[in-house]
Amino acid sequence: MQERFPNLIIGGAPKCGTSSLYFWLSAHPEVFGSPKKETFFFADKVNRFNASANVHEHELDAYLQFFKDAGDAKIRFEATAHYLYEEQALKAFSQAKNPPKMIFLFREPSKQMYSHYKMEKYRTKRVDMPLSEYIKLPKIDMYVDYATYVKKWLDAMPEGHVRIWAFEDFMSRKVEVMQEIAEYLGVDPSFYTDFDFEHRNESVAIRSGALHQLGLRLQPLIPHFIQKMLLPVYMKLNSGGRAPDNEADAPVISAFKSAHAQVGADLKALFPEIRLEKWG
Repeated sequence: MQERFPNLIIGGAPKCGTSSLYFWLSAHPEVFGSPKKETFFFADKVNRFNASANVHEHELDAYLQFFKDAGDAKIRFEATAHYLYEEQALKAFSQAKNPPKMIFLFREPSKQMYSHYKMEKYRTKRVDMPLSEYIKLPKIDMYVDYATYVKKWLDAMPEGHVRIWAFEDFMSRKVEVMQEIAEYLGVDPSFYTDFDFEHRNESVAIRSGALHQLGLRLQPLIPHFIQKMLLPVYMKLNSGGRAPDNEADAPVISAFKSAHAQVGADLKALFPEIRLEKWG
């Protein structure tokens, strides 16, 4: 059964491009992406995302089922962004018979924070508070403490099994970065030369939360190429457009950026080659 264990895991802070990378990698003929993008199987707690399959209540075979249709794909992967912070995931992947490669994506901290805030306020509707209060939540500083968590993975995983990219570099050099990632994984990088890139998981305002939750439950059952055709129709039906920026939030964002100015330098110390020019 271990031959179905993934040999790649994608993670990172929320709203840092893992959805785009998941769909773009899944399109590669040598790559198989789990039909459920974020399995959360190795999360530290049972939650609404992993209630049907998690390490606390189920055997490993429940996890391997996500990859049962991988066939002879060279790369088998899933993209649970939150694994970056999860001790169970760190233990499971570092102690695996064949540890997978890890890719983590990161975004300039103030932009990550604000994008996540808008998602929780306008799309999931789990937040109903001003930004000035939101940034006081303990999880907010945890999310942008990138280097602390990456260091844990670097210490636990075999040498060369952890790579990171910046969201801004990823989105501004899509072809080049996807080819870099393909080379890291040992699959054909030329596939992305004329690839039709599409942006996924934007922070948009959702009209019906119930319809959105239904869509999330059905998504793993729908092939990716059909998802690509259906997405514009769904967005027309259930999206109120891109979640707006609030001018009153600008000072809060600026202060948050200044308070976390060291984050980029800490990442550079671990990965000198990471391109953070667009972090400002």
